[in-house]
Amino acid sequence: MEAPLPSTGGSRPLSLLGALGLGLMSLLMYLSGLLVWLTPLPLLYAYRRARGIKTLVGVLLPMAILAAIYGALLPFATDRLGAEGALKLFFWVPGLGLGPAVESWNPAVFGIAYYLFFALIGVLLGEFEAQPYSMTRMVGQTAAIVFLSLALWLSLYVWGAWGDFVLGLEGYFVKMLQEITKVTPADQEMQVQWAMLKDHAAGIAYYAVRLLPAMVFNLLLFVLWLNIVVARRLFAAWGGMFPFLGALKNWRLPFAGVWVVIVFAFLWIFDAYVLKLDWLKVAALNVFIVFALVYFFQGLAIVAFYLNRWSLSPMIRLVLYAVLLLFFQPLSFLLVAFGFFDSWFDFRKLVPKSA
Repeated sequence: MEAPLPSTGGSRPLSLLGALGLGLMSLLMYLSGLLVWLTPLPLLYAYRRARGIKTLVGVLLPMAILAAIYGALLPFATDRLGAEGALKLFFWVPGLGLGPAVESWNPAVFGIAYYLFFALIGVLLGEFEAQPYSMTRMVGQTAAIVFLSLALWLSLYVWGAWGDFVLGLEGYFVKMLQEITKVTPADQEMQVQWAMLKDHAAGIAYYAVRLLPAMVFNLLLFVLWLNIVVARRLFAAWGGMFPFLGALKNWRLPFAGVWVVIVFAFLWIFDAYVLKLDWLKVAALNVFIVFALVYFFQGLAIVAFYLNRWSLSPMIRLVLYAVLLLFFQPLSFLLVAFGFFDSWFDFRKLVPKSA
């Protein structure tokens, strides 16, 4: 028996005006700061209701408005108020802080490209939403396409000046650490940590830049996961979205992920005692950072599974999630460990035992 096709989210197709309105909504979320992670959501809904040129118009309108802000309003404000006055007035515009720190970086290019980063996520989720994909394939495939597109664009943008760009980013991190450590904290222990940050700023900046690929990929995973969860909740009354993903509390990464972590752990140990190659150590750290987030999500799925199984009241669930946020650092390591070892012990008993 064939699975029923998902609904289109409404009987009437989305009008051009509706697509423009959803594009403006995504731009407002992008500029809001707090809701920036949900920027793909209106574009996802627009793509689902009006594929093709209407969705493209919904993306082009925010790009045109951003181009006007960077190309007309900012120069006008800078001429009238000066650079500092314009920065105070347009502090909410993405990319302004990177301009002076990274000389090869254009704030307008950064701001528009950052919006396109979210727009591409929304369009790809809209394209794959009706496909019979698992959560692993949906998130992994979308993240891989966006990450490779971003890497290709960045390579073309800094072509011939990659070294200067990396040095500029390192200088940006050094300046940021210097600004953070300007104010001396009252706590003596914090003073020691502040002094260590100041003394090792160059080394911290060196590794911060080289771990950016993992951080960007983790940002991708977080945005994808958040938008899928919110879309399923928000649009449930209009036919629902992502009907083939199933209950996310039952999600588990395939066992191949464990082997990837083990292989890179052995490579890291072998490099530390034999090869001593800096690039191999950096590659292993990037892999560990990505899989730490993935297994954190799996640990959260285990928590959600048992909260649902025990039929706890919404208030108790809210308290438990609040405790998780308050004690995020120690509990996050615990959730990562639960997610990693779930591949062996099957804490939720998702796989029935054979006779």
